[in-house]
Amino acid sequence: MLFKKRFLKKYKEKLKKIKIKNQNILKEERNKYLSILNHDIKTPILAQNQALELLLQNPPNSKEQKELLEELYCSNRFLLEVVANSIFLTKYENEKLNLKLENINIIEQIKDCCEQIKSQAFEKKQNIIIKTNKIQDIKLQADRKLIQKIILNILSTSVSQGFENSDIEILIKENKNSISVCAKNKSIYMTKEKINSLLKDRNNLQDFNQLGMNLNLNIAQKLISAHNWEIIANSNKDNCSTLGFVVNK
Repeated sequence: MLFKKRFLKKYKEKLKKIKIKNQNILKEERNKYLSILNHDIKTPILAQNQALELLLQNPPNSKEQKELLEELYCSNRFLLEVVANSIFLTKYENEKLNLKLENINIIEQIKDCCEQIKSQAFEKKQNIIIKTNKIQDIKLQADRKLIQKIILNILSTSVSQGFENSDIEILIKENKNSISVCAKNKSIYMTKEKINSLLKDRNNLQDFNQLGMNLNLNIAQKLISAHNWEIIANSNKDNCSTLGFVVNK
């Protein structure tokens, strides 16, 4: 009986070591695959985008050729965003996310993200307006790299889904109990069920055109949850949508 217990104990320990070894091998192979995917797909798309940007700075005289270049540039940028978000999401879902928290000036972070997204807003003749109820800086504990990803995904969704010739308001509010950051725009009404589907599901998309929005919201929702914050995602029948997050103090 004693021999049997010793044998089972050794057998379980051996199985545990084999399992850990296999997990490490799978992790290495997955990281290798993501690295190849990042280089072999994302890099050439980025190069194409940069080439199109140069061509658009000195566009051809033909109106048709210029419109074609602009269409190629928008399509290429959309593809780049989808690939980057897909790689990011795959990595996030297969690895434990370790937050590097620090004091972040959220207003400065938002201004920086607005600069990065302004060319996309310019194409749709949209104005991005920052509004806050505080004169001084608003600071919160966050991972600098990930908070930027959250804000950029929120802004990108607001711009891409917003109507042309409209304003996108970035509302930043701080009170005694919380800090809220929201992007408010004019866009097509979506039901609560549709919004929840975009936030959570990536396998049941019927409209391919919403793939970019789906990935943006999916990543934003996961990163907001990782910080223990609450996501805000609303749409009403007056064609007004709000997307953002709340930090409870």
